[in-house]
Amino acid sequence: MVYFLSLNAMFSWRRIWVVLVACAAFAAAGENGSVEGIAPEDDFQRYSVVPILGYTEETEFQIGVMALLFLKSDEEAGKVPEIGLTAYGSTRGQLQLQLEPYYYMFHDQVSIWGLLKYQDWVAGYYGRGNDPDIDVFTNFNRKKFQYGTKVESRVGLPSTLKYGIEVHAEYTEIDFEKGEITDLPDEHSGWRNGVGYLFGFDSRDNINWTRHGFLAQWQQMFYSDLLGDYTFDVETLDLRGYTSLSKTTTTAVGFLWQRADGDVPFDMLAGPDGICRFRGVESLYFGDNQVVIMQAELRQYIWWRLGAHAFFEGGKSGRYFSELVRNDWHRSLGAGALLGLNLKQTLFARADFSWVDFDHLGLSFYVRQAF
Repeated sequence: MVYFLSLNAMFSWRRIWVVLVACAAFAAAGENGSVEGIAPEDDFQRYSVVPILGYTEETEFQIGVMALLFLKSDEEAGKVPEIGLTAYGSTRGQLQLQLEPYYYMFHDQVSIWGLLKYQDWVAGYYGRGNDPDIDVFTNFNRKKFQYGTKVESRVGLPSTLKYGIEVHAEYTEIDFEKGEITDLPDEHSGWRNGVGYLFGFDSRDNINWTRHGFLAQWQQMFYSDLLGDYTFDVETLDLRGYTSLSKTTTTAVGFLWQRADGDVPFDMLAGPDGICRFRGVESLYFGDNQVVIMQAELRQYIWWRLGAHAFFEGGKSGRYFSELVRNDWHRSLGAGALLGLNLKQTLFARADFSWVDFDHLGLSFYVRQAF
């Protein structure tokens, strides 16, 4: 979820902390242990529930709930499977439902991620390219049903190497409203179905709050009109590094390059997602055929279930690589609050407050770290 804020409508950090502390009462249900340096070991935590509350000019009041169900691993000290359910809507009649399970098999050598998502929402189109105007946009209505599965495996390889496949299927209906942008792209309503592969080097100690290690991953997704209505492909290079300054302090850096080519729907171009890679903007705020995003973040556990982080992000897009290199950088400076949902698994929800291009403010919420 992403919120835009004008400079005269800024949320105070005190309000963010009060909301997170109040939500911690829900997150503490089924309380249980932790990781070294963060909390003492105790019983197994079975679930966590956090309310979603917010207000923006675009959506008016938003209200919902995010629930996580944790399943005991069949192996001692194995990764804990989980099932996430998110449901929220707005007083403008917008609705999003999402089911997201994670499973681990064969001594954690195989991981399976799934997604079922329904969305009836309003989003903003800011035009294509690297030079959007935050005040000039056209809203569009989107109804989307999406299914996704990703399987990653280390079977037959050294523990730091992995390979996998991903399946993506969605049906989307898009209708543009009247707005300030009149040069609108084709809606590309219909089926967007594809399959792809990935391989990479992954030495991270865990994926929720990584304290040390590296990730270098290459992925290609192929969408075809034989499977759906459109033919295009998406390539992604994802590089990340992590190191610990102390038991409770971690630094993280990330680099993302993405390319989308072919008959690409405008809402699946390369660009920021607004919640993990370049936070505080709407998805594809500066989208095009190629994008590069760089990130640096400092994460600090403070006390009980609370933590904080500060980050700097830069990103830019272009139709071709030469244009991508020449274009100017978008910059974002921000900080956020962390709420522990399962300390033993180092699983935190976060609220990110961003100063985008040193001009406008954004607020976003998400489960897990941004990268």
